[in-house]
Amino acid sequence: MSIRKRWTCATMAVLVMVGVLSGCSILKPGMSTVAPTPTDAAAGISSDAAVVLLNAVPGLSDATVRSSISGLSTATIIEVYVDDEAAMTAEGVLDYVLRVGWATSFDRQPAELTLTVRSNGQTLDLQTQANLLAGFAYPPTAGVYSVYFNGPEYLGAWPGAVPTLSAG
Repeated sequence: MSIRKRWTCATMAVLVMVGVLSGCSILKPGMSTVAPTPTDAAAGISSDAAVVLLNAVPGLSDATVRSSISGLSTATIIEVYVDDEAAMTAEGVLDYVLRVGWATSFDRQPAELTLTVRSNGQTLDLQTQANLLAGFAYPPTAGVYSVYFNGPEYLGAWPGAVPTLSAG
């Protein structure tokens, strides 16, 4: 094979890899103003609808719900902002936020559900509250701000039913 043909093949291979790898970093953010209707349907809700639900929770704002693909793994990433940590630690709110994320339908079932809560420029550590939800008194080797749930065991089949926030 001539040097020119080798160079052409190598260039094409690099271009194909760039295209494949750039597809791994595509994020799908969602923002909308149309309120979804809670349902038990297995179709899930859009990220736009999830954002509306989260922003409707008293004390929560600027929510985003998106999907991220890294290699062969898909994650649902939820971010919310609070003025006061009490808004997130109020009874039922953490569970509700996780269930809204699990009810959000994307192209592939997430292997991971990530929640980041920020308040006044700081990331809140909700590990203790999340451990209680997961049923761990002393969790095994969890990283900082990390809790390991068995998604289907804790949240049900994906996409989950759209939850209703209890008035409490």
